[in-house]
Amino acid sequence: MTLEQIESIFNKLQEGSSLSLQLLKIKVSAKNKTSYSTCKVNLSPEGRLTHFVGEISDHYKKEFKKYHTVKEYDGSADAQTIYELPAENVLICDEFKTLQEAISKPDVEINPLKFSASAQLIKETLSINGEDYRIKLFSMQNPITTLRHKFWESSGTFSEIDNKVLSLRTNLDIIIIDDTAYMLSMAGEKLFNIERAYKGICLQKVAAVEKMCIVTDFELFRTCASSGHNPRRFVAFNDEHLKKLENSDDRRRLAEKFGLPLLEGKFDTTQNGVSEKLVKLLCNKGMVDPFDDLPMEVSSPRKWE
Repeated sequence: MTLEQIESIFNKLQEGSSLSLQLLKIKVSAKNKTSYSTCKVNLSPEGRLTHFVGEISDHYKKEFKKYHTVKEYDGSADAQTIYELPAENVLICDEFKTLQEAISKPDVEINPLKFSASAQLIKETLSINGEDYRIKLFSMQNPITTLRHKFWESSGTFSEIDNKVLSLRTNLDIIIIDDTAYMLSMAGEKLFNIERAYKGICLQKVAAVEKMCIVTDFELFRTCASSGHNPRRFVAFNDEHLKKLENSDDRRRLAEKFGLPLLEGKFDTTQNGVSEKLVKLLCNKGMVDPFDDLPMEVSSPRKWE
């Protein structure tokens, strides 16, 4: 979807049908498997949920101005970008299916205040120009909270509120439209435990680098690649770039261009910063300025159009 199409959906949220509110519990097992359960919540008076969805719509009529584009999720963290993840994406495919099943079968018996929620979820069906869209709106904060230092008034006396309450949020982190997820903030990664996925990709790609024998100290490279922000970068790992580095002439050319010292034909990862630069180069973060031919670091490259 384009930015304009997503914005049009937000503008019409209050016109949706089949509105329902659920609490969502996300559980990650010791083996890093993600499971979900949901709990249905009823609001009163009638129509209050529709009014709240209208508040979300009004909020994003202003909030949407900060977004500049929609692009496929690549591990970068640009606050002005909405990141797109289709259901079949390897990063979320298993979790997406499990999540949809949980949403379709919410617990209607449990007391929501006793449900260990991880997020709030609103689902609805929206019709635009004769086409129906299945919409799910997620705020990745627990909406069940205990108010502190809050008091209610009765007959001129204020008594402390010590019960748990439902506190709904108009800020969203991720939305699902039909079979595609759109991340509005990086907190949306929590819905599918994406950290698990990109760390797995990182391990696979680092192993591929080891087989190529193109670095002097592989353990130093592995340590750098698997720490800090680097594992996230491997979502955009370029296999073709790695394949080209198998050629000694290409290694020499790129080493000279991007300031990567070589030792006996291999990238000298014993030198400070070399492993970090190599990770960036392999993960599409290194480009060349078209005017002066100087190396540049970019956050999220796109094909020239």
